[in-house]
Amino acid sequence: MFEKLKNKKILYLLIGLVLLGGAGVTIYRFAHNPVNQATAPGQTSQTLQTAVVYKGDLSIFARGSGVLVALDQASLGFGSSGSVSAVNVAAGDSVKKGDSLALQGNTEQLKAAVAADQLALIEAEQKLSRLISEAGVVTAQAQKDLVAAESTLQKEVYNWNNKVYYVTLLNGKRVKAPDNYHLTVSPDFFVSAVSHMQSAWYELGAARLNYTRISYYPEDSQPRLQAEQTLANAQGKFTTALEHLLTAYPPGIQQTQVDSVLSMAAAQVLRATQAWERVKSGPDEDQVALAEQAVAVARANLAVSQSLLDRSEIKAPFDGVILSVLATPGEDISGPFITMADLSERYLQITLDGADLSKIAVGYQVEVVFDALPNQIFKGAVVKIDPNLYDPSGKQITSQAAGQVTVIKAQVKLDNSNQPVLETLPLGMSAAVDVIGGKAQNVLLVPVAALKEQSPGKYTVYVLEKGEQRLQAVEVGLMDANYAEIKSGLKVGDVVVISY
Repeated sequence: MFEKLKNKKILYLLIGLVLLGGAGVTIYRFAHNPVNQATAPGQTSQTLQTAVVYKGDLSIFARGSGVLVALDQASLGFGSSGSVSAVNVAAGDSVKKGDSLALQGNTEQLKAAVAADQLALIEAEQKLSRLISEAGVVTAQAQKDLVAAESTLQKEVYNWNNKVYYVTLLNGKRVKAPDNYHLTVSPDFFVSAVSHMQSAWYELGAARLNYTRISYYPEDSQPRLQAEQTLANAQGKFTTALEHLLTAYPPGIQQTQVDSVLSMAAAQVLRATQAWERVKSGPDEDQVALAEQAVAVARANLAVSQSLLDRSEIKAPFDGVILSVLATPGEDISGPFITMADLSERYLQITLDGADLSKIAVGYQVEVVFDALPNQIFKGAVVKIDPNLYDPSGKQITSQAAGQVTVIKAQVKLDNSNQPVLETLPLGMSAAVDVIGGKAQNVLLVPVAALKEQSPGKYTVYVLEKGEQRLQAVEVGLMDANYAEIKSGLKVGDVVVISY
């Protein structure tokens, strides 16, 4: 793949020839020396295949492919559809963050929209402020309206009683009406409703008077808490009596003029009571909620119009290079038309066989050869590994089937040691990649076939000395499919048994 890799292959071929030569010499020597006709423990007599321990280099790597990409890339356009009034850059230009790249043509309309939304927000905020600041005035007025309504009701109840229970004769004398007289004016159920309302009213008045007498008590004192509860109960009973009075006539029965005046007075008290309940502890919660919602809507509208105005001028979001410009002044545009990227650092998006997952990790060194530069090796390191599996077409795999071929993806940051050359490479250029899982230079090496694994991570070899085999424990370092690094237990020139 790489020129360096070609040199490695030649080196490995020469080493292989030396090993074969050494092995041939050893076999020849053993075959013609009775002492070297050794046998393995528990085996019948036979010639041994051996190898000589030597020093060399060993690399563990996973091979894949990659594509040159930019870490930061942006496609830029205006916030809304419109004409382009100016384009200030061209493909290949270098720009700094904040530089003006293009201008939209309808900026005056966008400015007018911002001004209108600013005014709407001010008005909504002022309305909310007035609602809160004038809460005391509203509360006082509600209390005043309630007192006036109750006074009117009291007066109309008095008049109603006089008209129902007393009759004014032709000579002007007032006498008590007969028991059945009120039926011609008000039916029994209405008279009963008025009576219950009056009773509840008296009870409410007594509760108010009692609460007034002890209102100076501490808020958490038992007498005051009890008086508050009694007052609340009396208020509820009175409100219920008023509602009952207003529904005392079943549908279809026409009220007399006497009763309609009294009913209207009762309805006014009920409305005044409800208004007082809403504002007695502060501003009307429903009105405040509506005013706050109006402020929120106005603020959101302003944010949108301001964003559209701000985006009527495209500015560079970071330092970089313009990759493409797809519009000219006067042209109507409705989407992104300028692409830029940060090319100060170059990255590769790489793919490896899923079987090589154990051979890649963040921080592993990478050697890269671009297809357009086959004789130059670039260095880099793995900076990110995609946690997902993909099939060879690039589709994400959610559940791997038995035997299914998979690929893994990762991101590699290239060293800046060859920055001048890297800057000439266009994005999208393909490359061959070796992810170096480990590298050992000038170390002792033996064929993997010579190792006997006694337990996980623990190995031994048979060393041949004067025709006799000696079991030797060894410490193993890097290992690929063919060779293993020996950290301790052997020395250069030792002869190890490969197979029988």
